[in-house]
Amino acid sequence: MSFVGTDKSFGNTPGQFQLCSDGRTPKRGRERLVLAVAISLFLLAISAGCSGFFINPSLSSIYINPASATVAVGGKQVQLIAYGKYSDGSQSEISGASVSWSSSNLNVATITPGGLVTGVNTGTATMTASSQGVTATANVSVTLTNITTLVTTTILGSAVQQTAATISGAPLTLQFYAYGNGDPSNDLTEAVTWTSSVTSVATISSGLSGGGNGVASSVAAGTTNITASTTNSSTGQPVQSQPIALTVQ
Repeated sequence: MSFVGTDKSFGNTPGQFQLCSDGRTPKRGRERLVLAVAISLFLLAISAGCSGFFINPSLSSIYINPASATVAVGGKQVQLIAYGKYSDGSQSEISGASVSWSSSNLNVATITPGGLVTGVNTGTATMTASSQGVTATANVSVTLTNITTLVTTTILGSAVQQTAATISGAPLTLQFYAYGNGDPSNDLTEAVTWTSSVTSVATISSGLSGGGNGVASSVAAGTTNITASTTNSSTGQPVQSQPIALTVQ
């Protein structure tokens, strides 16, 4: 803003004020100058005050879809997708360089930077998605292609269906095995989902990416049914073993 001349009148050129003969700004000019300064300060205050409205929401948590999956060794790959939940309540997919993926056991399953899982060997692996220091996990079971039947047993290498087992006392453990398609070479012990019908009698380990699945642990006297289940990777149909009645004496 410039000040020119010595005339007492207000200049016609926009943005210019003329001075009085005594060097003072005319009253009208002073009012306009004060108004201009006030408007500038007001706009600065509005800008500073509104900046909070444009702060990006922070990432609160992550979840993976699907939360668990079954793939076959060398079979069709499975796509995992990470979604973020934010501090403003919104949700959106996290992709590209914004998320990193890792597998807990590369000997069982690998995962690409884009979340595509490939089965390597039968077993279970945990896939982890990470973004901004926040993580989420999904369990992946790797089975053989086209599993149509499951046989469970407590005898290593036996494909003969077993219907009963006993644990003498508590707390004790008993290892169960699962074989696919009646073939002991199709060992799916680490890949299937193990279930105990009465966990107050005995529990059974399942979904451990580091191994040790199929171990029943007695809790109290009674009977519970132990079963194994998986998914046929070709048809998508569930496959379940015969139950073994486990008695804790």
